[in-house]
Amino acid sequence: MSHSMCALVVAGQVDTTRARSVGLHARLTYEDVSVFPIDHYFSAYWAAVRGNPASLDLPDGIVSESVTFPGEAVLHDLAREVSGRDRPLFAVVQTEYVAGTGGQWAAAFDGEARLTPDGATVNQALAALGVRATATTDEFDTIGLGTFRGNPEYLRAYVALCDELGV
Repeated sequence: MSHSMCALVVAGQVDTTRARSVGLHARLTYEDVSVFPIDHYFSAYWAAVRGNPASLDLPDGIVSESVTFPGEAVLHDLAREVSGRDRPLFAVVQTEYVAGTGGQWAAAFDGEARLTPDGATVNQALAALGVRATATTDEFDTIGLGTFRGNPEYLRAYVALCDELGV
């Protein structure tokens, strides 16, 4: 069974109306953590539309290991807008597993400052956002990411939008 997803995870209360206005639809919510499916086309589109060519402070390994990891700084901007905080606490997480083989990549941020080390796991990024494992579940399963097996179809529209913009 495969597990292939990518998400912007925002800690704290979010303005769902504002989130929807920028294409963010929460797939999961757990306490004060919202999980918004995204992909690299989504972030490339919003970076182009908003004229923000900057990148997040990502570990070098993410870029070389996952060519589809969204690294655009516009994700910080979006997290700030939907959370209403100047220094949003957020993470970008990605998994790509087929039949137990694959990988995961993650980076958590407090505003623009990266909180997680190079090679961070999704669990480390979630822990940096305040998600706590229990005696029987890790952070990943605590918030329900095990049930989030793939990104929704609506994200495919960003492929065409990027083509239209030439990005």
